[in-house]
Amino acid sequence: MELNENWIVFEEESIEQQKLKNFKNDCRSLTEDIVVQKYLIDGASYFFQFHLDETQEFQFKKSIAESLSVHIREVAIVGSGKLGFSVKPDRSNPGFYPFKVFDQDYVSDSTKKKSDLDVAIVSGKLFDEQLVSLYDHTDSYMDTVFSGSAKNQFAKYVLKGWIRPDKLPDNYIISPSIGNVQSELSAKYSREVNIGIYKSWYYFERYHRANIHTLSLNLIA
Repeated sequence: MELNENWIVFEEESIEQQKLKNFKNDCRSLTEDIVVQKYLIDGASYFFQFHLDETQEFQFKKSIAESLSVHIREVAIVGSGKLGFSVKPDRSNPGFYPFKVFDQDYVSDSTKKKSDLDVAIVSGKLFDEQLVSLYDHTDSYMDTVFSGSAKNQFAKYVLKGWIRPDKLPDNYIISPSIGNVQSELSAKYSREVNIGIYKSWYYFERYHRANIHTLSLNLIA
């Protein structure tokens, strides 16, 4: 069939583009609290919904919950695995948000790593247990246990109600069971599986709300 030269041909938007457009519109029109609750807490995760199937998300969360002895409702997928795109600013230009699609780097260059699956554990009990364990492990937070400025970075996030595994002292293991589960899941899905532990939903929402606030200002500008 010939196309009339006056016809306009529209390319169909991808799922990721549709989700990103909706997200940006909501960032401009809704409060940060609602955006965090709508996109990061509620709903199915992009990775399982569109890359696999939603039934696997339950088992994914269940295995993590059991390994840490927390309730499955305290396990939340975050980041690009949840949204379908990243909301991290560009490292060299913090004011610019590239909104990289999930696995974008890998799709454009197969030598690069696939996007991680980031998981938040929101449990005051686990948070407190880990602080006691860390206190004992580091012999009251001895400087020799941390490398460089790692101690300050660790303390910075703990004060924000967040234990970040990449900020933990050398040779510290949250638990052998979660380490084994992470390894199994990473092998199963061919990508790293990371976890962070939050003291409560208050700290979780406050941290992400601040990020959404900065992002929204940049969208408006």
